[in-house]
Amino acid sequence: MSLEELFGNSVLTKVLDFFLENRFWDYTKTDVANHVDMSRQSMYINWPTLEKYGIILPSRKIGGTTLYKTNLESPIVKTLSKLALSVATHGVEEIN
Repeated sequence: MSLEELFGNSVLTKVLDFFLENRFWDYTKTDVANHVDMSRQSMYINWPTLEKYGIILPSRKIGGTTLYKTNLESPIVKTLSKLALSVATHGVEEIN
């Protein structure tokens, strides 16, 4: 079970789930949009929220393209990670 299953498949939930699952790598906005199967326009509408709350950070630039990664120091990310683990554990317990 994932956060998306718990909170629905809104753009923001999908992106949060993606960054929590892929916390050790960095991605372009286009990469993220492709991975979560949404339009770039939807991504750009919701992206400022992720930056505003410090959930993601720019990690590096390749040419004119910025890559972003999960902000592992963010208290929000730490709390969401614990929640995601709890949700996943609950899902495994239901299977057993």
